[in-house]
Amino acid sequence: MISAAVLTYSLQNKSVDNIYRKYFKDKPYSEDPGGDARLDRLYRRSCREQTTCLDEILKWYPKLLTREPSIGEVIGDLTLIRVLYSFERAFSEADKGALFEAVAIARMILEQVSWVFAVHGLDDGEVIKKTKTTKSIATTTAKFPQVGRLYGWMSDHAHWSYGAHMKVIVEDDESATSALLASSEFKAIAYAMLIALTFLVSEIVASILGSYLALSSAEEFKSWNATRGAFDAASMIDKMYHLSGEAPDIGLILNIVKVDRKNG
Repeated sequence: MISAAVLTYSLQNKSVDNIYRKYFKDKPYSEDPGGDARLDRLYRRSCREQTTCLDEILKWYPKLLTREPSIGEVIGDLTLIRVLYSFERAFSEADKGALFEAVAIARMILEQVSWVFAVHGLDDGEVIKKTKTTKSIATTTAKFPQVGRLYGWMSDHAHWSYGAHMKVIVEDDESATSALLASSEFKAIAYAMLIALTFLVSEIVASILGSYLALSSAEEFKSWNATRGAFDAASMIDKMYHLSGEAPDIGLILNIVKVDRKNG
Protein backbone atom coordinates (compact mmCIF):
# COMPACT_ATOMS: atom_id res chain seq x y z
CA MET A 1 0.00 0.00 0.00
CA ILE A 2 2.90 2.35 0.68
CA SER A 3 4.33 1.56 -2.76
CA ALA A 4 0.92 2.18 -4.30
CA ALA A 5 0.64 5.52 -2.51
CA VAL A 6 4.11 6.60 -3.70
CA LEU A 7 3.34 5.63 -7.30
CA THR A 8 -0.07 7.35 -7.12
CA TYR A 9 1.63 10.56 -6.02
CA SER A 10 4.31 10.25 -8.71
CA LEU A 11 1.71 9.75 -11.44
CA GLN A 12 -0.42 12.54 -9.97
CA ASN A 13 -3.29 10.10 -9.87
CA LYS A 14 -6.21 10.56 -7.47
CA SER A 15 -6.99 6.90 -6.73
CA VAL A 16 -4.62 4.80 -4.62
CA ASP A 17 -6.99 1.84 -4.93
CA ASN A 18 -6.90 1.99 -8.72
CA ILE A 19 -3.08 2.04 -8.79
CA TYR A 20 -2.95 -0.77 -6.23
CA ARG A 21 -5.28 -3.00 -8.27
CA LYS A 22 -3.48 -2.26 -11.52
CA TYR A 23 0.16 -2.60 -10.41
CA PHE A 24 0.46 -4.20 -6.98
CA LYS A 25 -2.46 -6.53 -6.20
CA ASP A 26 -0.69 -9.70 -7.34
CA LYS A 27 2.85 -8.59 -6.52
CA PRO A 28 4.37 -10.63 -3.64
CA TYR A 29 6.19 -8.77 -0.88
CA SER A 30 8.36 -10.37 1.76
CA GLU A 31 7.12 -9.36 5.19
CA ASP A 32 10.60 -9.76 6.63
CA PRO A 33 13.34 -9.26 3.98
CA GLY A 34 16.40 -11.27 4.86
CA GLY A 35 14.76 -12.86 7.87
CA ASP A 36 17.03 -14.76 10.22
CA ALA A 37 19.76 -14.81 7.56
CA ARG A 38 20.50 -11.13 8.20
CA LEU A 39 23.96 -10.70 9.68
CA ASP A 40 22.81 -8.40 12.49
CA ARG A 41 20.16 -10.88 13.62
CA LEU A 42 22.58 -13.79 13.34
CA TYR A 43 25.17 -12.02 15.49
CA ARG A 44 22.69 -10.75 18.03
CA ARG A 45 21.24 -14.25 18.37
CA SER A 46 24.74 -15.65 18.85
CA CYS A 47 25.43 -13.12 21.62
CA ARG A 48 22.09 -13.91 23.23
CA GLU A 49 22.95 -17.62 23.28
CA GLN A 50 26.08 -16.75 25.24
CA THR A 51 24.22 -14.67 27.80
CA THR A 52 21.46 -17.29 28.08
CA CYS A 53 24.02 -19.99 28.86
CA LEU A 54 25.60 -17.69 31.42
CA ASP A 55 22.22 -17.13 33.03
CA GLU A 56 21.74 -20.89 33.32
CA ILE A 57 25.13 -21.56 34.86
CA LEU A 58 24.55 -18.86 37.47
CA LYS A 59 21.42 -20.73 38.56
CA TRP A 60 22.97 -24.15 39.09
CA TYR A 61 26.63 -23.66 40.02
CA PRO A 62 25.98 -22.67 43.70
CA LYS A 63 24.40 -26.10 44.29
CA LEU A 64 27.70 -27.78 43.44
CA LEU A 65 29.66 -25.85 46.05
CA THR A 66 28.01 -27.72 48.98
CA ARG A 67 28.33 -24.69 51.24
CA GLU A 68 26.65 -21.37 51.91
CA PRO A 69 27.68 -18.69 49.41
CA SER A 70 29.70 -15.70 50.55
CA ILE A 71 28.31 -12.17 50.49
CA GLY A 72 30.42 -11.39 47.45
CA GLU A 73 29.12 -14.42 45.60
CA VAL A 74 25.48 -13.58 46.27
CA ILE A 75 25.67 -9.92 45.33
CA GLY A 76 28.01 -10.70 42.45
CA ASP A 77 25.65 -13.26 40.91
CA LEU A 78 22.69 -10.91 41.30
CA THR A 79 24.69 -8.21 39.52
CA LEU A 80 25.50 -10.57 36.66
CA ILE A 81 21.83 -11.46 36.25
CA ARG A 82 21.08 -7.73 35.96
CA VAL A 83 23.88 -7.40 33.41
CA LEU A 84 22.19 -9.90 31.12
CA TYR A 85 19.15 -7.62 30.92
CA SER A 86 21.39 -4.65 30.19
CA PHE A 87 22.78 -6.47 27.15
CA GLU A 88 19.27 -6.56 25.68
CA ARG A 89 18.88 -2.83 26.20
CA ALA A 90 22.28 -2.13 24.64
CA PHE A 91 21.42 -4.17 21.55
CA SER A 92 18.13 -2.28 21.25
CA GLU A 93 20.04 0.98 20.99
CA ALA A 94 22.58 -0.58 18.62
CA ASP A 95 19.77 -1.71 16.31
CA LYS A 96 18.69 1.93 16.01
CA GLY A 97 22.22 2.95 15.06
CA ALA A 98 22.45 4.92 18.31
CA LEU A 99 26.15 4.36 18.99
CA PHE A 100 26.66 6.68 21.95
CA GLU A 101 23.58 5.43 23.76
CA ALA A 102 24.66 1.80 23.24
CA VAL A 103 28.16 2.66 24.49
CA ALA A 104 26.77 4.19 27.68
CA ILE A 105 24.99 0.94 28.57
CA ALA A 106 27.91 -1.24 27.46
CA ARG A 107 30.34 0.75 29.58
CA MET A 108 28.08 0.25 32.58
CA ILE A 109 28.07 -3.49 31.90
CA LEU A 110 31.86 -3.63 31.82
CA GLU A 111 32.06 -1.68 35.07
CA GLN A 112 29.58 -3.97 36.80
CA VAL A 113 31.25 -7.18 35.62
CA SER A 114 34.64 -5.82 36.69
CA TRP A 115 33.16 -5.01 40.10
CA VAL A 116 31.86 -8.58 40.36
CA PHE A 117 35.35 -9.85 39.53
CA ALA A 118 36.74 -7.75 42.39
CA VAL A 119 34.18 -8.67 45.08
CA HIS A 120 33.18 -12.24 44.23
CA GLY A 121 35.72 -13.76 46.59
CA LEU A 122 34.92 -11.41 49.49
CA ASP A 123 32.77 -12.14 52.53
CA ASP A 124 33.07 -8.82 54.32
CA GLY A 125 30.18 -6.46 53.65
CA GLU A 126 32.14 -3.36 54.67
CA VAL A 127 35.01 -4.18 52.32
CA ILE A 128 32.55 -4.78 49.48
CA LYS A 129 30.89 -1.42 50.15
CA LYS A 130 34.24 0.33 49.83
CA THR A 131 35.18 -1.41 46.57
CA LYS A 132 34.93 1.27 43.89
CA THR A 133 34.17 0.63 40.25
CA THR A 134 37.25 2.50 39.06
CA LYS A 135 39.45 0.30 41.23
CA SER A 136 37.59 -2.76 39.95
CA ILE A 137 38.38 -1.84 36.35
CA ALA A 138 42.06 -1.68 37.27
CA THR A 139 41.84 -5.02 39.10
CA THR A 140 40.19 -6.73 36.13
CA THR A 141 42.56 -5.11 33.64
CA ALA A 142 45.52 -6.55 35.53
CA LYS A 143 44.34 -10.03 34.48
CA PHE A 144 42.56 -9.04 31.26
CA PRO A 145 44.47 -6.11 29.65
CA GLN A 146 41.90 -5.93 26.86
CA VAL A 147 39.29 -4.79 29.39
CA GLY A 148 41.25 -1.59 29.91
CA ARG A 149 41.60 -0.99 26.17
CA LEU A 150 37.89 -1.48 25.49
CA TYR A 151 36.93 0.56 28.55
CA GLY A 152 39.15 3.41 27.39
CA TRP A 153 37.47 3.45 23.97
CA MET A 154 34.05 3.38 25.62
CA SER A 155 34.99 6.21 27.98
CA ASP A 156 36.07 8.41 25.08
CA HIS A 157 32.53 8.15 23.72
CA ALA A 158 30.72 8.34 27.06
CA HIS A 159 32.74 11.41 28.11
CA TRP A 160 32.35 13.07 24.70
CA SER A 161 36.06 13.34 23.89
CA TYR A 162 37.04 15.34 20.82
CA GLY A 163 37.81 12.30 18.66
CA ALA A 164 34.50 10.72 19.55
CA HIS A 165 32.17 13.68 19.21
CA MET A 166 33.67 14.69 15.86
CA LYS A 167 32.06 11.56 14.41
CA VAL A 168 28.60 13.10 14.74
CA ILE A 169 29.42 16.38 12.96
CA VAL A 170 28.45 16.21 9.30
CA GLU A 171 28.01 18.64 6.42
CA ASP A 172 25.54 18.37 3.57
CA ASP A 173 26.02 19.41 -0.05
CA GLU A 174 25.23 23.00 0.86
CA SER A 175 27.93 23.09 3.56
CA ALA A 176 25.32 23.17 6.32
CA THR A 177 26.54 21.60 9.55
CA SER A 178 24.39 19.21 11.55
CA ALA A 179 24.68 16.50 14.20
CA LEU A 180 24.37 12.88 13.12
CA LEU A 181 22.08 11.07 15.57
CA ALA A 182 22.29 7.54 14.19
CA SER A 183 23.59 5.70 11.15
CA SER A 184 24.21 2.25 9.71
CA GLU A 185 27.94 2.65 10.39
CA PHE A 186 27.19 3.55 14.01
CA LYS A 187 25.11 0.37 14.20
CA ALA A 188 28.00 -1.73 12.88
CA ILE A 189 30.42 -0.17 15.38
CA ALA A 190 27.98 -0.73 18.24
CA TYR A 191 27.53 -4.36 17.24
CA ALA A 192 31.29 -4.91 17.07
CA MET A 193 31.61 -3.42 20.55
CA LEU A 194 28.84 -5.62 21.98
CA ILE A 195 30.27 -8.77 20.40
CA ALA A 196 33.65 -7.94 21.97
CA LEU A 197 31.94 -7.20 25.28
CA THR A 198 30.06 -10.51 25.18
CA PHE A 199 33.36 -12.31 24.69
CA LEU A 200 35.13 -10.46 27.50
CA VAL A 201 32.27 -10.90 29.97
CA SER A 202 32.34 -14.62 29.22
CA GLU A 203 36.10 -14.73 29.82
CA ILE A 204 35.81 -12.86 33.13
CA VAL A 205 33.01 -15.06 34.45
CA ALA A 206 34.87 -18.19 33.33
CA SER A 207 37.86 -17.00 35.34
CA ILE A 208 35.67 -16.52 38.41
CA LEU A 209 33.94 -19.89 38.16
CA GLY A 210 37.13 -21.65 37.14
CA SER A 211 38.53 -20.96 40.60
CA TYR A 212 36.05 -23.47 42.10
CA LEU A 213 37.54 -26.96 42.09
CA ALA A 214 34.06 -28.44 42.55
CA LEU A 215 33.05 -27.16 39.10
CA SER A 216 36.00 -28.41 37.10
CA SER A 217 34.58 -31.92 36.64
CA ALA A 218 30.92 -30.92 36.38
CA GLU A 219 29.31 -31.77 33.03
CA GLU A 220 27.33 -28.53 33.08
CA PHE A 221 30.51 -26.52 33.41
CA LYS A 222 32.20 -28.47 30.61
CA SER A 223 29.16 -27.91 28.39
CA TRP A 224 29.20 -24.18 29.10
CA ASN A 225 32.90 -23.96 28.28
CA ALA A 226 32.25 -25.75 25.00
CA THR A 227 29.52 -23.23 24.14
CA ARG A 228 31.86 -20.36 25.00
CA GLY A 229 34.59 -21.83 22.84
CA ALA A 230 32.30 -21.90 19.83
CA PHE A 231 31.75 -18.13 20.07
CA ASP A 232 34.30 -16.73 17.60
CA ALA A 233 34.12 -13.00 18.25
CA ALA A 234 37.21 -12.25 16.16
CA SER A 235 35.76 -13.82 13.00
CA MET A 236 32.44 -12.06 13.50
CA ILE A 237 34.02 -8.64 13.96
CA ASP A 238 36.50 -9.27 11.13
CA LYS A 239 33.62 -9.87 8.73
CA MET A 240 31.95 -6.66 9.88
CA TYR A 241 35.23 -4.79 9.49
CA HIS A 242 35.52 -5.70 5.81
CA LEU A 243 31.82 -5.17 5.09
CA SER A 244 32.03 -1.70 6.65
CA GLY A 245 34.85 -0.65 4.34
CA GLU A 246 37.39 -1.11 7.14
CA ALA A 247 35.86 1.35 9.58
CA PRO A 248 38.64 2.45 12.00
CA ASP A 249 36.59 1.89 15.17
CA ILE A 250 35.69 -1.64 14.16
CA GLY A 251 39.34 -2.29 13.31
CA LEU A 252 40.37 -1.10 16.77
CA ILE A 253 37.81 -3.36 18.47
CA LEU A 254 38.89 -6.26 16.26
CA ASN A 255 42.50 -5.85 17.40
CA ILE A 256 41.40 -5.93 21.04
CA VAL A 257 39.63 -9.26 20.55
CA LYS A 258 42.43 -10.74 18.44
CA VAL A 259 44.99 -9.98 21.11
CA ASP A 260 42.73 -11.45 23.78
CA ARG A 261 42.28 -14.68 21.81
CA LYS A 262 46.00 -14.86 21.06
CA ASN A 263 46.88 -14.60 24.74
CA GLY A 264 44.34 -17.31 25.56
